[in-house]
Formats: sequence, structure tokens, C-alpha cells
Amino acid sequence: MSLARRIAMRLGRSLFVVWAAMSLVFVMTNLIGDPAVATLGPNARAEVIAQYRVLHGLDRPFIIQYLDYVAHLVRGDLGRSFRDEQPVVEVILTRLPRTALLGAMALCFEMLLGVSLGVLAALRRHRSADTFAMGVAFLGVSAPTFLTGLIFLQVFAFRLGWFPVGGYGVGFWDHLRHGLLPAFTLAIVGAATYARLVRGEMIETLSSDYVRTAKMKGLDARRVVLGHALRNALLPAVTLAGLSLPLLVSGAIITESLYDWPGMGRLAIEAIHALDVPMLLGIVLIASIAVQVGNLGAELVITAIDPRVKFGAPRDGR
Repeated sequence: MSLARRIAMRLGRSLFVVWAAMSLVFVMTNLIGDPAVATLGPNARAEVIAQYRVLHGLDRPFIIQYLDYVAHLVRGDLGRSFRDEQPVVEVILTRLPRTALLGAMALCFEMLLGVSLGVLAALRRHRSADTFAMGVAFLGVSAPTFLTGLIFLQVFAFRLGWFPVGGYGVGFWDHLRHGLLPAFTLAIVGAATYARLVRGEMIETLSSDYVRTAKMKGLDARRVVLGHALRNALLPAVTLAGLSLPLLVSGAIITESLYDWPGMGRLAIEAIHALDVPMLLGIVLIASIAVQVGNLGAELVITAIDPRVKFGAPRDGR
């Protein structure tokens, strides 16, 4: 099968996943409650609620609403927010760069901290450094994001004053400064997962025949570790980087609320509270596309790193 055909099939599967996620959220939001009541409040008069439903097409049959939304979506129209009547696209384009910045910082922290701990643990296997690294990884996986976020806020923001308590700041460098603590909070669970994964892969690679042969030939130990063992151990880590996007998206909902970060996570919470269906669907659309792009990018990077891996082909069940 040609590369172009494999990419086309992969894109087709991605589009199906995005459509399925959108459809599921559309059905669920219609089952949860009445957006008119959620927007106007339970004390609104019945005639006002009825007028609101007619104005936004909520009085039509469910299938008609769904088909109408899909038709507008194909034309690039995500509709208007039920809560403030602003175009969904404009609101998302304002919030998305903020969450993208936070996610990029968190991913960098995940990779840097997780890979470093994993390599350290593998090279010092069954020693104190290994025990320390895996202990940190165990705590990182076990502690929920809201708990670590509250602890970091209390210690590093309130008591020590090293970081801002919350907010977004003004200017790029101020955004980075405000984003350090929430990004690190968001990265804790992912870094722990990377550490455990890289440790296992490094131990397996270091005990392989070709690494032992390289050592017997007298190659420099650093070259063996960095040029051979680490390169192969990073392959599953790159895959995990693409697959970690859903965790970053879900974690951002909690983290952004804790740190008052005005991104997509806080927007999702606000839309859920108000049962703002167009906004929720827009957020799910962007999140679904981001996850699929991340997975596709991970496959392309793995193919570039290891030519033996074919794009779109299964990787030993991974």
C-alpha cells in the first residue's frame, strides 16, 4: 500500500472520530437539560423561554437540529453562543492560543523531566537513584491534578511568592511567567508516565545484543547510551507525546480553573454550567482535531526516526 493511500485512510479514520465525538456530545447535551432554561434561569417566565427556544431553533425536532448544525459546520459556521450571543469561532480563537501555550509548556516539562528521570533510573538500576526516580514517578501518577495544583499554589505562590497566584499576565514573557506553575502542575502525571516508560525501554535496550556488541567494540559509553539506547527508547515516548494530548486537554480543565487561566479549559467549564451547546460543540471539535493531529504527528515523527516503522502500520500492539 502506498504512503499516500495510508495517509488518506488515516485521515479518513480521524474525520470519523471527530464526527463521532461531535455527534455524541450533541446527543448528550440534548438529554441533559433545556439550554433555554439553563441560559435564562429557572425563574424565567414560560413565554420568554418559549420565545428563546423559537429564536434559537430549539423547538424543532432533534434530528432537524442536528442536520442543521452539520450543514452549518460544513460551511465553517460554528454558530453563536447561547450565553452571550458571540460567534463561537471568535471566542475560541481568543482562548485557544492561551491553552496552546499552556499545553506546549506542559509537554516540554513532561518530556524533559520524565525522560531525565527514566534515563537516570535505567542507568542506576536497583540503586538509590532508581528508587528515588521511581518514587517520584509513583507519587506523580497517584496524586490527582487538583491536589497537586492546590499544594503548588499554597507553597510556591502564597507562601514563597515565587510565582503569581493566578491569571494570564500582560505581554508574552509575563504570560510565560504566569504559565510556569500551572504548566508544571499539568505536566506532573505525564512526566511520571514518561519516566516509567523510558526506564523500561532503556533497560530492555541496554541489555540487547547490539548494545552489548557496541560496548565490546570499545565505543564510548555516552555514545552507546545517547546514540543507540536512548534513540530507541524514545520511540514509544514520542508515541505517548501524541497520545497524551487528551490528558493535557482534560487536565487543562482543572488546572485552568485552579489558576484562573483564561483558556479553553475554563471556557469548557463555563459552557457546561450554562449548557451552552454551540460553545461546547466548538470546544469538542477543536479538542478532537488537536488529538487526531497529535496522533498523526507522532506517527510521522516515529517513521522519520526509525525507517523500519511504516506509517499507519501496527507497532507490535503499541
